[in-house]
Amino acid sequence: MELFRRKSRDDQPQRHELLDIPLGSMIELSDPITFEMSEAASRTFEVTERKKYESNSLLRYMYRLEDDDEVVVLGVDRIGSTNEYEISRWIIDGEDELDEALPDTITLHYPDLDDEDVEYVRQEIVPTQLTVVDVQEMETFDAELHEYTNEDEEMMSVELVGNWLTFYVGDSISLLDVNIYPAEDDDEEYMQLP
Repeated sequence: MELFRRKSRDDQPQRHELLDIPLGSMIELSDPITFEMSEAASRTFEVTERKKYESNSLLRYMYRLEDDDEVVVLGVDRIGSTNEYEISRWIIDGEDELDEALPDTITLHYPDLDDEDVEYVRQEIVPTQLTVVDVQEMETFDAELHEYTNEDEEMMSVELVGNWLTFYVGDSISLLDVNIYPAEDDDEEYMQLP
């Protein structure tokens, strides 16, 4: 009689194609922004960091993607409590220390776009638990997400951890614009969908 049984591969939760994409995976983007920047039909990046935001009203993953020239972020948001997801492509627009409360309206200046000013209006503040995984460690923080949009429905998400801010600016993209080639990593645990 066997007292202890090793967990078989069949007992492992099924990996969802968008949630908990392993570090080292390759993701090919063919969205219009990537196409404009690379002048190629698509561009392939490696997943180097994964952020997971969880609260009563939010489940979001933000994957840091890198190639030789650029860093972009792929966002995956679960829609309510459904099994449907919204996909977004972000850039990290800045990181800074908080010296005063975030305002309801933030104006970004883009000198490369004919000195254009773009105004973002805050839609909500979401307290969340943030888990950050990279090749060296996993850390968990209490965080706030300040969610903004502009008149063109472009998004800005400001992550506040302690007194440290990270600004993400992004757009929604289609799942058809994303091809995921997951790395095999048997040591990492993956989230089972509810």
